[in-house]
Amino acid sequence: MRFFFLSCWFATVLAAEETKSSPPPFFLQDPSDSLCLAGEEFKRCSIDTLFYVVGSPGKYQIHKRPSDGTINEEDDGTCLSKKDCKADSTKIGPVKLTKCSHCGAKSWNILGDADTGYVLTFDEKTCLVREKGSTKVITAPCDSEEVPYTPLQLQFASAADIKTMSSPGARLIGAAADGDKKTIQSILAEGVDINVRDWDDLTALIPAASAGHVDICEFLLKEGIDVNASDKDGITALMEASIMGQKKIVEMLLKKGADVNAAANSEVTALWLAASEGQTEVMKILLDKGADASNTRADGLTALMSASVGGHEGAINLLLEHGADPTTADKDGLTPLMNAAEHGSVAVIKALTENTKDPSYLNAVSATGFNALIIAAAHGHTAAIEYLLEAGAEVDGASENKVTALMYAAASNHVEAMKVLLEKGNAVVDAKHTNGGTALLEAATGGAVEAMKLLIEKGASVDFSDDDGVTPLMAIASQGSIEGQKYVIKTLQKTMTPAQLTEHINKFSYSGGSSVMFAAAGGHTECAKELIALGADVKAIARATPEYLVKLSQMIAEGKMTNEDPHVDGVTALHVAAQGGHLATVELLLEHSPEVVLVKDDQLRTPLSLAIKGNYGEVATALVKAGADPNIPFVDDSGVSHDLLFDAIMVENEEFSKLLIEKGANIYHKDDKKVTTLLQASHRGFTDVVKMLLEKNGGKEGFIDEASEEGVTPLLAASSEGHAEVVAALISGGANVNMKDSDETTTLMAASARGHFKVVQELLKAGASINEQNKDGHTALMFAYNGKNQVETLWERYNQFVRDSENKAEADDSGTGPIIKQALNDHLALVDLLLKSGADASIKDKEGHTAKDFDYHPDADSEVLEKQAKAEKIRDESKNEL
Repeated sequence: MRFFFLSCWFATVLAAEETKSSPPPFFLQDPSDSLCLAGEEFKRCSIDTLFYVVGSPGKYQIHKRPSDGTINEEDDGTCLSKKDCKADSTKIGPVKLTKCSHCGAKSWNILGDADTGYVLTFDEKTCLVREKGSTKVITAPCDSEEVPYTPLQLQFASAADIKTMSSPGARLIGAAADGDKKTIQSILAEGVDINVRDWDDLTALIPAASAGHVDICEFLLKEGIDVNASDKDGITALMEASIMGQKKIVEMLLKKGADVNAAANSEVTALWLAASEGQTEVMKILLDKGADASNTRADGLTALMSASVGGHEGAINLLLEHGADPTTADKDGLTPLMNAAEHGSVAVIKALTENTKDPSYLNAVSATGFNALIIAAAHGHTAAIEYLLEAGAEVDGASENKVTALMYAAASNHVEAMKVLLEKGNAVVDAKHTNGGTALLEAATGGAVEAMKLLIEKGASVDFSDDDGVTPLMAIASQGSIEGQKYVIKTLQKTMTPAQLTEHINKFSYSGGSSVMFAAAGGHTECAKELIALGADVKAIARATPEYLVKLSQMIAEGKMTNEDPHVDGVTALHVAAQGGHLATVELLLEHSPEVVLVKDDQLRTPLSLAIKGNYGEVATALVKAGADPNIPFVDDSGVSHDLLFDAIMVENEEFSKLLIEKGANIYHKDDKKVTTLLQASHRGFTDVVKMLLEKNGGKEGFIDEASEEGVTPLLAASSEGHAEVVAALISGGANVNMKDSDETTTLMAASARGHFKVVQELLKAGASINEQNKDGHTALMFAYNGKNQVETLWERYNQFVRDSENKAEADDSGTGPIIKQALNDHLALVDLLLKSGADASIKDKEGHTAKDFDYHPDADSEVLEKQAKAEKIRDESKNEL
């Protein structure tokens, strides 16, 4: 699934809302047009598009909220459902509203957050989708690129919202939108004003006109509704009917006095909106009634531009016939011709160019640096390019940065467009922009191999660099195109000796990078391999030129670049490969020059420290195996210093920990709580690591029993966690079995408390003192009885749960019972072992309790359970009364 997160936000908010009023209703809205999910389709948000959920994430039932708000928990209800719950999840399928007991209604989830939007998924494989170009709702595979899921906005409805949406006016407008004449008549019979408005300031005429309900519009107009009423955005019924192409309704509204040039808040009129959708029949009616063909939106976008964006030839011609000016530009200097070039419609471009006498119009440049030819080339519209060239467009025309149409086409690999520019327009193949780059360099930077081949065939220079010292070889290597790289090298070989080619390969850009560094930074192993075979120097160290550093500083100061990843000199190809976590590339570079593993850059970073910072474990392993210093200091972004071996044990990477020890890592590290490496390994249960640490100890006195600031020793930690093999290894190594922590708790007490039978056996065999007491006077036997008490209580609660369940066979579907039973058996055996080994059951703690006082007492537990049952009954009765 293409979700970068699984947000629990919705579930959290839902839980919070349920504490206030259960269950909370909400809308799921498509932000593209503000329509809400209504079931099988998207509709205008209303009281009828509210849902609520029942269940837990992944098992949600998404209930349709009844219009009257009454929710009968015993009623099956109406839910959102897949039509066929057993259908192939890789196929597209319909969605419907059906009974909530349907199998296709029981496994929904809602993923996402307010920033990225929410996605409805079924079984985490199928996602809800709004069908392109319609309001229909379907499901499709969540990873489908052809039918991508629809991110929605989720909004809970408050009591005030629901009250507003339930008002007579809102119901009238909803009925008008649905074409429900009977309901409209019924509401009006209640005395509701025909011109009543809803929360969006809509009157009933506006949605009826939009939906094309001719009979409803006739009825409303006959009843005296205001024909020129507008909503909160200034949109009138005439505007809605016009954009939707409702010809009969447009005629009806105009006959009833609709203002043809009424403007919305954005200053657009009905004609502007009709032109944007190419509704020519409606436009004719509006123009005949005096609509202004030059209507302009508040941001400077004219009706002519609006039609040009969509490539609506008929709309363009109508507007031009009625005096629209094709040379008018918006606030960014964009003209209708530029809009048409983006769409690629030759007919529209022709109509615009033939209706202007301004010679500069064809080559006009926008404030953003584009002309019509550049825009057409950037989008690969070959026919549009041909027409513009024939009409007189300058093929090498460019803005201040001198980027040409050929460069834009090359960057996007629009080969056919490039052929037209080169062959019919005679574009200069090696023209340079203000940073010294050519079309070939743009193509290489974009990984556009076919474009590169065409340019080289047409004579483009391959042996050059731009004003940053970047060559086409560096650019294509950075993109990882082995095909493109081979083609560039093959071209260079035609004019270079092997030595010259090697020199070219090892050129540095002014930022300090070579071709092999560019390949390594992207993890492009095949490209790096070919470059190395041709003599690339993997030991080379990057160092920027002074001029480049000055230029970089200026660009950062001017806001043209960020300083998130500051430039650092002294790096090698291995540094950048390790920094990116590119294992295969790292292994290739190490194979050819393992000594580079020790090189430090100007900030004293090694390839290993960069791999560690990126959390690339496999890369770090490869570097250590190759000889990287395992004791390299690493400081994180918070300024905290780390020990690599200690951290490897902390994150439970046992194999890497063993490798570090083998390669000479410092085994005597302690953190700020005095936790040693041996203590950490013992706590994690890493037997092999513990053994290696003991073997590597160079005779440091007290190493095996060194305790944390709380007095926890390696043996005590292992005993508490039940790591019997680690305990055996530590005892074999000479660990003191009777060491105590700061509370005077012994290893035997720690193991007994948690029922670790095998550990207790090992400790007793090694001479652990059985009747020692801690600060509270507790003995190992007391801890053992207390542990038994807890498990036996749990066992009783489990048995009660199974007894009270309706389906006893399915009550424990996770195998909990056998686990608890085994734990109880272990505790029973442990108590028996301690007693047989001489544990004194008569010893009292500081409160006068003996060991048996800590044991399980069924009568006391039954009393607790009885109290809980009574409290639950009282709560239920109170709830029913409320």
